[in-house]
Amino acid sequence: MGLYEALLETYGQNEPIIKAEITYENYSKPWIAKELAKLCADEKLVRFEKGVYYIPSQTPFGPGKLNPYKVMEKKYLYNGSEIIGYYAGVKLLNQTGLSTQMANTVEIYTNNETSIVREVKIGSQKVLLRKARTGITKENAAVLCFLELMNQVPASYFNEERREIIRNYIQENNLTRKDITRYAPVFPDKAMRTLIESEVIYLVTS
Repeated sequence: MGLYEALLETYGQNEPIIKAEITYENYSKPWIAKELAKLCADEKLVRFEKGVYYIPSQTPFGPGKLNPYKVMEKKYLYNGSEIIGYYAGVKLLNQTGLSTQMANTVEIYTNNETSIVREVKIGSQKVLLRKARTGITKENAAVLCFLELMNQVPASYFNEERREIIRNYIQENNLTRKDITRYAPVFPDKAMRTLIESEVIYLVTS
């Protein structure tokens, strides 16, 4: 099995392949880099951006494209089954059903960023990367998202419809007051003010 076949078996088509993660038998990183360049020259592989590749599917309209959101998720949100980041800003409101507005710039808090804030481009999508307020894990991602919501909107934002949406979010993610109390200190005071003044705190029943 050659490198191309190994990549196809591992990643499939139109999925991000991070160069730094590639291992192939006992071959060195320089050898792998040369082989990737050859595969790109043969149009078997496409270089999406520095360090990111994908194997394009073939369609009646030409080679398939890589969705930039898949690259965001691979680099900044998930490490295998582990959660290492979450969306913030308009994208978070959209994701939770609290808004239908689409984000021109996507905001992400991630363990994979050391700067307080840094702007990058993934494909044509502008992304604001933010250093995680605390280590993000599968266990705490939901409560961190919840407190992020409280931090970014005013108390008056929560009308009856939005309160019902946030109630469902609390129940689906089994959020407790203990969870909120544990992580509130890593957020600005505004998060708790919004939580209390909007009376959303009373939707957290345990």
